[in-house]
Amino acid sequence: MCDKIKLMHEKGGGFMTKKTKYYILLGVNIFLVLALSIAVFGFVKRNNDYKDAKTEIKHKQTTIEQQTKTNKELEEKLKQSEDNKASIQAELDTTKQENESLESENAKLKTEITQLKAKKASAVSSANKPAVPQNPQPTGKVCYLTFDDGPSANTLKILEILNRYNVKATFFVVDNAQTKIEYVPQIHAAGHTIGLHTASHNYAKIYSSVDNYFADLNAISSKVNSLIGLDSKVLRFPGGSSNTTSRKYCQGIMSVIAPKVTEMGYTYFDWNVDSGDASGHLSSSKIASNVLQQARNKTSICVLMHDAVGKVTTVDALSAIIEGLINQGFYFAPLTTESHGYHHGIQN
Repeated sequence: MCDKIKLMHEKGGGFMTKKTKYYILLGVNIFLVLALSIAVFGFVKRNNDYKDAKTEIKHKQTTIEQQTKTNKELEEKLKQSEDNKASIQAELDTTKQENESLESENAKLKTEITQLKAKKASAVSSANKPAVPQNPQPTGKVCYLTFDDGPSANTLKILEILNRYNVKATFFVVDNAQTKIEYVPQIHAAGHTIGLHTASHNYAKIYSSVDNYFADLNAISSKVNSLIGLDSKVLRFPGGSSNTTSRKYCQGIMSVIAPKVTEMGYTYFDWNVDSGDASGHLSSSKIASNVLQQARNKTSICVLMHDAVGKVTTVDALSAIIEGLINQGFYFAPLTTESHGYHHGIQN
């Protein structure tokens, strides 16, 4: 056997030829290259995995740091919020105490206001009492028909109706461009009372001062005296003693002139029945109805009407007024200085 091997070696150069050795060596090299490649690939992959892991860890650390920071900020805000809540609660408690105090003060103020209103009402009530004493109420159902702002183109018609019923009345006369002062003698001759209503009947003029009022009153008084030869002491304030228009021109003037005219010997008259003919154009039936309704249940009346140029329906209503009042049991008389004044309250 050994001899065979030896022979083969001698003949063929041993077990392996050069070619075989080459292939073996090539295979070993290829194996080594593959092994090395695999090792390098594994190293690179592990290195990349390491980097990725490191990056991820760093990212997570950054995220954790940010979350920690955010949590810390939230904790600070929560603490601040709790501090604010405590401060707000303290303010609410203070506000509640202040509100309770204000409610108490408000209750006191309401009580004081109520008391002041009562005092004001009492003062107004006292102020609205007649400014001067007046003659007592008449006995019997007497009616004083009164006509303001004339004489006018209607005066002669009024005189004719009054004469038909044998009724005496009172005319509070004015002397300006709208009136016919020349009718005063006819009024007086028919037995009616001539009363004074100022010369101009201009509110802005007569109520601008006490002196202006009396200058205007003296003017109409002198004119009447020149026409009928007597000084009339019966008067009516334009708007009545209760007028509030005068306060626009001179606050409190009525409280001065009302007592003063009495001191000077005049007797002033208001009314307790208003025909309503001063306000707009009322029908004659409405004027008559106003007078008759207000007269019911009164023991004596002083009726306000107007003798101005535009009061035609007042003339038309006069017969119905007279007849209606007669049916209610009234008799008629002119005003004198001894008559009851039917005073309103002074309201300036």
